[in-house]
Amino acid sequence: MGRSNAWTSEVDWHTGRWQMRSPSPRPHDWRPPPPRGLLPKRALTFIEALDSGFRLLRFVPGLSIGSSLIVFTLWSLLLTAAGTLAALQFLPFLSDLSSNDDATSGFLVLAQLGSAALSLLSLGLAHLLSGLVATGTRASFGARKTTLSQAWAALAGRRRRLVFAAALMCAINLGLLLALGAPTALFAMVDSPVLAFVWAGLAALLWLFALLWLNLRLAFLGSAIAVEDLSVRDGLKRSWALTGRGFWRLLGQLALGYFLSNQLVQLVISPLVLVISFVLGVGMATMESSESAQIAIGLVSAALLLGLTLISSAVLFAYFSCLVTVCFFDQQMRTEGLDLVLIRAEEEG
Repeated sequence: MGRSNAWTSEVDWHTGRWQMRSPSPRPHDWRPPPPRGLLPKRALTFIEALDSGFRLLRFVPGLSIGSSLIVFTLWSLLLTAAGTLAALQFLPFLSDLSSNDDATSGFLVLAQLGSAALSLLSLGLAHLLSGLVATGTRASFGARKTTLSQAWAALAGRRRRLVFAAALMCAINLGLLLALGAPTALFAMVDSPVLAFVWAGLAALLWLFALLWLNLRLAFLGSAIAVEDLSVRDGLKRSWALTGRGFWRLLGQLALGYFLSNQLVQLVISPLVLVISFVLGVGMATMESSESAQIAIGLVSAALLLGLTLISSAVLFAYFSCLVTVCFFDQQMRTEGLDLVLIRAEEEG
C-alpha cells in the first residue's frame, strides 16, 4: 500500500498502522430546520411565564376557553341544582329569615363569604382543565395547534383519572374548610359569640394559607396525569416532587397570575354588569303597572348576569390552567433537562 497516496489510505490512530481508507459517508438530504415553537425551549423568567400563559390562551382558544366553558357550565348546573334543592328544603326557614331585617343582612354577608369560599373551592377544577390543556401546551413547543376534539381523543384512558383528581382536590379543600370551621359552630352553640367570631377569623386565615400551600404543592397533578399517563397516586407524588424546588417562584407566578387575570376579567365585566343593572332599574320603574313584564325583565337580567359570570369564570380558569401547564414544563426544564429532550424531538421530526 502506497503511503504517499492519501486518497486511498489512512492511518489507524489506535494502532499507528496504515490501512485502506474507509468509504465516505453518504451525504444526508437537506431538511429544513424545525419551526420555532410558540413557547421557547428553555427555562422561562418570572414575567415570561406569566406572558406565556396569555400567549397559549390566544394560540389555542378553542381548547383552553372552550374546555373551561364546558366544565364551568356543568359545574354551574350542578351548583344550581344543589342550591335549588337546599332552598326548597329550608324554605320555611328562609321565609322566617326574610321577615327580620338584621337577620337578612347577616345572611347576605354569610352568602357573600360563601361565594368567595366557593370560588376558592373551584380551584380543584383547574386540575381537570390543566390536564386538557397540557396536550396542547406540549404540541405548542413545535408550533402545532391542538383542537379540543384532538386533546379529548389524546386523553383516552386518562379522563376518569382527571375527573377523579379534580373531585379529590375539591373534597380536600372542602374538608379543610369544614375541619377548621367546626369549632366556630361549636362556640356558637354554647353561646360564646366572641369566641366564635375570633375563631372564625383565625380559621379563615388558616384555611387560606393551607389552601395556598397544598394546592401549590399539588398544582401539577392534572398535567402529570395527562402528559406522563400516571395514576392519581403517582401524579400526587410527581407534583409534590416537582414543586419541591422553586417554591416561592411558583407561588408568585401562580398567585400573581390568578390575581391579575381576575382583576382583568372584572375590569371588562364590571361595566357590562353596571349597564345591565341600570337597564333593569329603568325597566322595573317603567313597567310598574305590569307584574308579568317586571318578572320577564328580572329573568332576562338574571340570565345575562349569570352568563357574564360564567364567561368570566371560564376565561379566568382558562388562563390559570394555561399558566399551570407552562409552569409544569418550565419546572421540568429547570430540574430535569426537558428543554434538551424537546429540541432533540423537534430535530428528529
